[in-house]
Amino acid sequence: MLSLLSIFVGSLLLSTTLTVPGVYYAVKSRKQTEVNVPINYNSDTDLPGCQIHEGVGCTSSDGSMDAKHATKLWNTPPRNHSRWLKGFQDMSVLQGYARLQYNAAHTQCVVTIVTKTASSLQLQYGFNGTFQSAASRVFDKSFTGQLKVSVIARTGETLVLDDIDFIWNAAPIKSRPGDFRNGQKGAIVEMFGWPDEDIEKECQILADAGYLGVKLFPHHEQVMSVQPFENELNPWYFMYQPVSYRLQGRAGTRDQLRKMINTCRSVGVRVYADAVVNHMTGNGNDASFHRNPNSGCTYWPPKNSSAGENISPYYTPAYTYGYNDWNGKANNALEFPGVPYGPMDFHCDKALNSWSDPYLLNTGWLSGLCDLDTSKDYVRQRIADYFVDLLSIGFSGFRIDAAKHIHPKDLAAIFAKFKANLGGNIPEDWITWLEVLTGGEAYLLVRDSQYSYTTGLTREMKAVGLSDSDIEKVKIWWCGYPNEPNNDEGTLSRTRKVIQNDDHDQQNDGSSSRDMHDKGCVLVKGCAPDKHRAYEVKLFQDPYEVNDNDNEYPIRLVLSSYYFLNGVKSIPDGQSDCSLCKVTCETCKSRSYAPAYVAGAKAYEGGDYTRVHRDAEIIAAMRAWMKM
Repeated sequence: MLSLLSIFVGSLLLSTTLTVPGVYYAVKSRKQTEVNVPINYNSDTDLPGCQIHEGVGCTSSDGSMDAKHATKLWNTPPRNHSRWLKGFQDMSVLQGYARLQYNAAHTQCVVTIVTKTASSLQLQYGFNGTFQSAASRVFDKSFTGQLKVSVIARTGETLVLDDIDFIWNAAPIKSRPGDFRNGQKGAIVEMFGWPDEDIEKECQILADAGYLGVKLFPHHEQVMSVQPFENELNPWYFMYQPVSYRLQGRAGTRDQLRKMINTCRSVGVRVYADAVVNHMTGNGNDASFHRNPNSGCTYWPPKNSSAGENISPYYTPAYTYGYNDWNGKANNALEFPGVPYGPMDFHCDKALNSWSDPYLLNTGWLSGLCDLDTSKDYVRQRIADYFVDLLSIGFSGFRIDAAKHIHPKDLAAIFAKFKANLGGNIPEDWITWLEVLTGGEAYLLVRDSQYSYTTGLTREMKAVGLSDSDIEKVKIWWCGYPNEPNNDEGTLSRTRKVIQNDDHDQQNDGSSSRDMHDKGCVLVKGCAPDKHRAYEVKLFQDPYEVNDNDNEYPIRLVLSSYYFLNGVKSIPDGQSDCSLCKVTCETCKSRSYAPAYVAGAKAYEGGDYTRVHRDAEIIAAMRAWMKM
C-alpha cells in the first residue's frame, strides 16, 4: 500500500502558525454534522518555547516497546471536560469491544464483551437492553437483525458499541452459472473511491457481467481532516490510516455497508474487504495538538475521523507539547481506545529505512505509521476478532494490506485464531490475498527462508494447524506479474497467486512498486484506453507465461478507479472539496463531487471515474475464461 509512497504523516509541512486561543473550527463528517474542537487550548502547563515531549523511540534490540511507556494510558478527556466529544463516551475509564466465537456450523455464537478499565469498576453487560453480570451470552440463528451491546458501571460510566452482525443473517449468495468454483475462481473488481451507495447501485451490473465479486477499499474508521495535507483535503491514502476497527469509513456507515453487501450477495456478487492490520494511523495524525520545532514551530490542530460526530479518540506521541489538564499527564501517548490498543501493543518507533533488513521490514514504522507488534498474543487475537466481524457482516474475504511488514509467523498465528473463532471451520468460499511487494528484497520474501511469504508462510500455517484446504485459500498478490511472474523460482503454486494489470498504488507519481516495462500500463498515468484495454483482455485470455489458463491464477483483479484532475489525486466523492476546508485553506487544491454510479456510462469515458469493469471487450474475455 504505502511502502514506496512519499507520505509525510501529520501536518509537518504546514507554513501557517495557529496561535489564536479559544478559536474553534467545525469538523464536518460525511453526514455534515459538526464537532467543535479548540485550535489551541493555551494551557499554562505547555512546554516552554517550542519544546516537544519525548516520543517512543527504540532502546531495545528486538523492537519491543520500552516498559516505561506502559503507564501512558487513559488519555481521553472525561464527559465533563470542554474537550470531550460525543464519540469519546467514557473511554477515559472504560474501553472494550465484542469478540464473536462461532460453532463449526456457524449456527451459534458466543458474544463476549472484552473490557479494559482504568480502575476497579463493577460492570453490567447489556445485550439488546437486557443487562447481566456475565460478559458473555450465547445467540443462535433464531436471532435476526443486529444485536445492540452496551456496558454500564455501577458508578454510571457507559460504553455503547456499534451493532453486532451474525454470519447467518447475511443474505445468501445467489447461484449463477459459470466456473466460479464456490468463490475460489473469478474476477474481482476493485472500486477505488466508490462510496457504498454507488457500489450498491452497481451490484446488478457486476452480476450481469459475470464478476465473482467487488473489493472495497478500507472501511475501518479512518483519519479525516478539515485541513489540507500536501495541498489536498483528505487525500486518498488517509483511508489506510486506521483510527479503530469500527466499520465506519469514508465510504459509508456500518448500516450503509451492510445494506450494500446484502444487495450484492442477493444477486450473486461477493464482497471483499481491504484490511489494514500492520499499523494504525500516522505519528502526529491524531486528536492532540502538535507543533514542529524543525519547521518554524508550525502548529496543527487535532484530526477528526470518518465516524463524524461519533469519532473515536486516538493519540500518537509525535510533536506533542502540552499536558492533559484532566489528569496531568503529558499528551504524548500512543493509544487507540476505540480498538482498544495501548502503547505496549506497538513496536517502538524506528524508521523503516532499509528494505533488505528483515528485522526493519517487520518492526519498523512504515512512513511514520504506528506499527503494531503482531508478535503479541492480544494484538493477534484482536486482529482475528476484527476479521470475524468482517465475515459476520457479510464479507467473503479480504486483502491484507502491507502484509510483507507482518512476520509470516505472526500472520499464521492470526489465521489460526481466526479459524478458532469460526469453530475450526473457515467458510468454503472464503479467500484472502496478501499484499507482498517485492523489489530488491525478493530473495527474502518469496524464496525459502523464515521471512518468506511462500514456503516460509506455508510452513508456519501448517505448524499452527491450518489444513491444506485452508492454506490454498491464502493467496499472495503477485506483484511480479506481468514482468516477472516467475521471480519466486517456483516456490509458490500459481493457484495461490492473484494477478492484475493496473493497481491503485501504481497511480501515485513516483511509485515504482511494480515495474511492468512494456507488459502493462497504468491508465491514469497517460496510458491510452485501447492499450490499457488490451492488457486487461490479456489478463483473462492468456496471462504472461501461463501454462494452464483454466486453473492457474484463479483470482484476477480489475481496477476501476478515477482520473486525476489537474494533478489532484483526491477522490471525487465530495469529501476532498475545499469548500469543507476550515484551517490553512489558502493552498487547498479542490476535487469536487462526481457520482461514481452513472446509469449507462461507459468505460474509459469522461473525466471522473474510469469504470473499466464495464468495458465490453474486457467482460467478453473474462466471461470466456469463466466458461459463461
